[in-house]
Amino acid sequence: MYLQEQFFKDQIKIIHESRDAKEESFERLQQEERDKVKQSYVNPSNGEEKKYRSAEIDNFIKSQEKEMEEFVEERDIDGDRDPETDMLIKAHEDNKTAMKWRHWEEEVELEKDFDAKLTQLMEKYSPHCA
Repeated sequence: MYLQEQFFKDQIKIIHESRDAKEESFERLQQEERDKVKQSYVNPSNGEEKKYRSAEIDNFIKSQEKEMEEFVEERDIDGDRDPETDMLIKAHEDNKTAMKWRHWEEEVELEKDFDAKLTQLMEKYSPHCA
């Protein structure tokens, strides 16, 4: 039983580590994209072009920051959002809580069933007083 439990805990740990690696990769990709845009606007030939390119970089960065804020809002639990909005982490936590609740209910029923059967067995082998 211990080995089975450990197996499942290891599987969950692997999933969490993989998720963390994906998020790190995602963040790195966002930063690389920002760097790429900055690099593409290096060495403008005149002052007007420099202003234009600087504005484009600023717009890109603002756009990317807005998208990242939206991503974080959808991913994270945020009490300020509409309660009907399904947020990924909150929904996941709610599902885990519901699963644990079902498990506990099943375990209580299992124990009650065992208790009833044990009581019957003890009654079967108890000395009967006349």
